[in-house]
Amino acid sequence: MAITPLMTLKLVNELKKRDGARIASMGYPDIIASEKLISQLTTGCLKPLAYRVDSDAICQRHGIEPARRIPDAESFFGVFGAKLDVFDIVQERGGEILCDLNYPIAPDHAKQYDFVLDVGTLEHCFNIAQAAFNMAGLVKVGGMIFHENPSTGWNNHGFYALQPTWYADFYGQPGWELRDCRMR
Repeated sequence: MAITPLMTLKLVNELKKRDGARIASMGYPDIIASEKLISQLTTGCLKPLAYRVDSDAICQRHGIEPARRIPDAESFFGVFGAKLDVFDIVQERGGEILCDLNYPIAPDHAKQYDFVLDVGTLEHCFNIAQAAFNMAGLVKVGGMIFHENPSTGWNNHGFYALQPTWYADFYGQPGWELRDCRMR
C-alpha cells in the first residue's frame, strides 16, 4: 500500500496547518513520491528524514524505478510534527496496531486522529460498510479522511471497485463534507 504523490502533496499541505497532528493509516503508507517532490516538501524542515533500508524491495513492490530512496513514513510525517499510527490485520513492518476492519475497532481509538489515510485498504475489506465506519470513527471533529481506492480496471484486485457515488453518498451524511473526489 502506498500514498501517491498527489495524496502526499495534499496531506502535507494540510499538515502544515496543524501542529502535532495525529495520523492513522490503514496499512503502512509507503511514500512513493519522487525524491524531487519529497525534497521540495521537506525543504526548511528542521528534522532529518530517514529512509527505508528496504527501498529497493518497496520500489519493486509498487512497480517504480529501482535505486530510489523511499522515506520512512513515520520519519516523513514527523518532519511536519505529526505522529503516525498504522492499523493493519498483520504485523508486517512492526509497530502496527492490530485490527480487522471487518469488525468494530476498539473504542479507545475513536475520534483520536486529525487525518485517516486509506492507502488502498477499503476495497480489500469484505465488510466494506463496517470498514468505512471504522475509518470514519477514528477522525476527530474537523479532521479529514483521504482515500485512494480503485474504481475500475484493476481486475481481481480486492473485493470492490468504488465509484464516486459511494464517496458522495457516504460523506453526504450529516456532519461530513466531501471536499474532493476524482478518478484517474
